[in-house]
Amino acid sequence: MPTHKVRFQPVGIEIEVNEDETVLNAAFRQGVSLTHGCREGQCSACKSFLLDGDIEMEKYSTFALPEYESEEGYVLLCRSHAYSDLEVELINYDEDILRLGIPIVTLQTIVEEIEPLTHDIKRLVLKFAEPGQRMLFTAGQYADIRIPGSEEHRAYSMANTPSTNDHLEFMIKVFPGGRFSSLLEGGISVGQELEVKAGGEGAVRRLHAARKVEQRDCLHRWWLWNGTALVAA
Repeated sequence: MPTHKVRFQPVGIEIEVNEDETVLNAAFRQGVSLTHGCREGQCSACKSFLLDGDIEMEKYSTFALPEYESEEGYVLLCRSHAYSDLEVELINYDEDILRLGIPIVTLQTIVEEIEPLTHDIKRLVLKFAEPGQRMLFTAGQYADIRIPGSEEHRAYSMANTPSTNDHLEFMIKVFPGGRFSSLLEGGISVGQELEVKAGGEGAVRRLHAARKVEQRDCLHRWWLWNGTALVAA
């Protein structure tokens, strides 16, 4: 598969992109945290300006990228495939966060515990299948858990702290008929293997509210509210 270089301005970061992946996914794979939202061409969070090079875009919403903007040279990185070396001007970016990305990794895990916290929230604990393995992540990072027997994934934020990186914890709200969450009501058992993918876009999340909710061993622990989940920081 042909590979091309993409250089982002004005930050001077360069990545390699295969023709069969989007520029956004290639950035995630290499630990570059580009600003993004839906990843499906429905919003304009990853909108950028193509300074030089040839791209083709997958189907996208004209609400996210109107035709006149496309004609001017604006692109959606979540839809863009490179067919030559590219130079791209980023519009929305935070240079510090750009460099905080964590390369995507796929790991095999084993279900260690499924604990009911409320009538509809479960605590899922996964240990790594490979003894002694650890995973680098940041507070609030999302991980994609593969739904057993399918190619689909569901993303959940990790509830353990980066210092306890010898396992993964999630607090998951169970929805009736949920493709993954409903399996926590008996469809998944302790000892079962689950594939987890993490890093890239989930490595840095801007979470907006924090509360101190627990004191343990004279050390304060801070928790960040993120949807229905509690994320330790």
